[in-house]
Amino acid sequence: MNKVLIVHTSWYEDYIKQMINTSSEVLAGKFNLSFACAPGAIELAALAKHKIMDCDEQFEGVMFLGIVIRGGTTHYELVTNETFRSIGDLALDFPKIAIINNVVCVENKEQLLERLTVNTKNNAEALKKLINEKSS
Repeated sequence: MNKVLIVHTSWYEDYIKQMINTSSEVLAGKFNLSFACAPGAIELAALAKHKIMDCDEQFEGVMFLGIVIRGGTTHYELVTNETFRSIGDLALDFPKIAIINNVVCVENKEQLLERLTVNTKNNAEALKKLINEKSS
């Protein structure tokens, strides 16, 4: 059975658990799931790269789960830009692996609640399609 790595952040633990449960519901049964927890969004891609390169497991796909909520400083821009750049770089470095970024970047918790389940479900479905496309 194909293996999928789900790499998530430790921030906003209750919401991340919802994202893990939603993505697992979509992916379980078709894929063996492995999980890794990064301390924050910026560390997601580096942790995934470590798992891809240093583990005996061969992953067909990687899904990133994270949440970044804008605060009162420029930290939001720095975190979101670097996170998305590093995940994009990882996808280019490992073109045979399907990689989906489900790091939800929002202005407030109201926006997060509107997007949390819908985005995660849609992105888990997108990962299945991308794995199928890359394996054909």
